[in-house]
Amino acid sequence: MKNKTFKEVFGVKPEYFYKAPARINLIGEHIDYNGGHVLPACISLYIYANVAKRNDDKIRIYSTNFDSIIVTDLEHLEFDNKFEWAIYTVGVFYTLKKKGIKFESGFDIYYDSRIPVGSGLSSSAAILDLTFYFLSDILNLNISRENIALYGKDVENNYCNVASGIMDEAIISLGKKNNALFLDCATFDYKYCPMSIDDYSFVVLKSNKKRKLTESKYNERVIECNKALDVLKNHYNIKNLCELSNDDLDEALSFIDDINIKKRIKHVVSEESRVNQFVEALNKGDINTLGKLLNASDMSLKEDYEVTGFHLDSLTEAARNSGAIGSRMTGAGFGGCAIALIKTSDFESFKEKVMNEYYSKTEIMPEVLLVDIVDGVSKA
Repeated sequence: MKNKTFKEVFGVKPEYFYKAPARINLIGEHIDYNGGHVLPACISLYIYANVAKRNDDKIRIYSTNFDSIIVTDLEHLEFDNKFEWAIYTVGVFYTLKKKGIKFESGFDIYYDSRIPVGSGLSSSAAILDLTFYFLSDILNLNISRENIALYGKDVENNYCNVASGIMDEAIISLGKKNNALFLDCATFDYKYCPMSIDDYSFVVLKSNKKRKLTESKYNERVIECNKALDVLKNHYNIKNLCELSNDDLDEALSFIDDINIKKRIKHVVSEESRVNQFVEALNKGDINTLGKLLNASDMSLKEDYEVTGFHLDSLTEAARNSGAIGSRMTGAGFGGCAIALIKTSDFESFKEKVMNEYYSKTEIMPEVLLVDIVDGVSKA
């Protein structure tokens, strides 16, 4: 069915045009909120925002994903479940108002998303960064890209009550074409890491098993890691779990009684090590090592962090059986997406094999997408 246009929805024409990409995390999963290093990249799936100023204080928000309008005004921005899917956008206005920004008028906002909701490609962070970016541009607020990321995390943590780290907002704001972002989530230091993989490409594998982050066990994992940190602070001079090294691991585990928390620590420490090894291999163009690290990360997420599940396990196994150098889930897990590293020329045969094997196990047809690594949020 054809989407309604901005004018069909709001009765006027849009004045401003913007876009924000989805992201994948190459490696470093579930360690952003543990003060670890991550390696995300922006990919060529976008959410677009068309915007017009209003003559009153109303904020009207439309999404092609939901084909519905959420309406509020500048005086009623406190968290309310009635905002539904528009909670992220309203949260941006709420946060800017708290920071002293005075809005002279409301807005009509039209989102056209090609980023599937609940896919694990960070549609929520894309909306947050996109909304901060266009309001900064339209109102000449001059919010830096670093602050767009930090403000987005503030909305997600304190308005939407999702205990996420900085990674998603950082990459979507700071992303650079043909580069991954090597990001220290404890300090917000970052550098760009060129994707020196020549004849190889990363492929996005959509399980089409959706999950909603706020209803998943994501917050449970955060709580488990915080419990571990509370105990280990008595034995180590650390602020975050990722400050533990592999050499510390056996001793650290001896201080923990809960078997599940032991497993969470094991994943966090080993994943931090894998990120650093991955960056080194990427700089050398060492494709085989990249593949081994992807597979090791996926196994750790399955066995120690327990965030994969039948559908993601079936998808990454299908990718490896179909010729991938390596494959792993990406994002929070519990459904959503995986990635695979393949030889670019093998894409069509790889795609067909993955689709057939995954469907035979799950009776769900996946999507297999060859994507480019692109810049972060921008004007469209």
